[in-house]
Amino acid sequence: MPRVKKKKILFIYGPLGGGGAERVLLDILHNFDYDRYDVDLALIAAQGVLLPEVPKQVNIIPLWDGYTLAYKISYRLSTWFRINTLFSRQINKKLTARYDTEISFLEGMPLKLHALRKTDAKKITWVHCDLDRFRYEAASFYKGEESTAYKSMDKIICVSEDTERAFLRRFPECSGQTDVIYNPIDYDKIVKMAEAVKIDNDKFTIITVGRLTVQKRIDRIIRLAARLKSEGSNIAFQILGDGELKENLLQQRKNAGVEDTVEFLGFNSNPFPYVKAADMMLCCSGYEGFCLVICEAMCLGVPVISTKTSGPIEILDDNKYGLLTEHDDDAIYEAVKSMMENNAMREKYGTAGKSRVKDFDIRSVMSQIYELID
Repeated sequence: MPRVKKKKILFIYGPLGGGGAERVLLDILHNFDYDRYDVDLALIAAQGVLLPEVPKQVNIIPLWDGYTLAYKISYRLSTWFRINTLFSRQINKKLTARYDTEISFLEGMPLKLHALRKTDAKKITWVHCDLDRFRYEAASFYKGEESTAYKSMDKIICVSEDTERAFLRRFPECSGQTDVIYNPIDYDKIVKMAEAVKIDNDKFTIITVGRLTVQKRIDRIIRLAARLKSEGSNIAFQILGDGELKENLLQQRKNAGVEDTVEFLGFNSNPFPYVKAADMMLCCSGYEGFCLVICEAMCLGVPVISTKTSGPIEILDDNKYGLLTEHDDDAIYEAVKSMMENNAMREKYGTAGKSRVKDFDIRSVMSQIYELID
């Protein structure tokens, strides 16, 4: 039989830091069928802690050598003066191959650069969070540009139904272009990685995994820890992740007197042994699109509490697979106390969570992605 020509796929992204969207992208790339597809990964800056984890089959194309002066000038010309000439010239100079499908895998700058590509490739973009309530990406666009960029896409993929509803509230003109594909969960990989190291905790341990950013609201955990410590609870909080708020949060921890209760463990490329060893996971985010770490905890039978944000509401399904709470400190405290003091509740949610993650199986999600790009 004649050999079938491979389709050529382009992904556009920023630097590969330690965030959830980056890890989702890597899971997708690690499960791609490279017998059928050639894949290029264009990065605004080819840097970040997860860069070494890109599969060897993927061709990495740095669009700039980091956030250089040339990049900053291009950014100012675009956002201040509505001149995209330098951006357009750079991305088209770097990306010379003819692609069948082009995918910007993040809101903001990856989408902006993607929309400047004047090609006949199928154009797809991903939305990972609630863009109606949290418009963090808007600063990358001049007035009206973001809507035009989205309208130029053939398909807009949202990571949950609630994320899709929020997107369409903000961009109703894109009705008909959206679809939902949940983030993939590689159950076997997570379970295997969790066995790599044995972690022993000598206290009731609550774990949180995420970047130290405003979105993740780690300040809520510090206040919770202080409240529980004042009551005499023998409890430990472990926070895995790094980010721009680290020094600020360390000072908050000191001021609250919980340096012996809240441990900042930094970024770890394999957080799963810590997650598996914990008694429960707590997500206090102000907003989430899907929240990969919740599903990862569920794979390991760890019960979850989360504030009510787009993805967790959908994943935990009205407290069916985990405990949802409002965003105020009292509500978070009551939820944590109830799960701490109720072994049966923890066992119930641990078992239910393992069942739920089957709905996000990597094989099923990859089939949806292949159908999309083909």
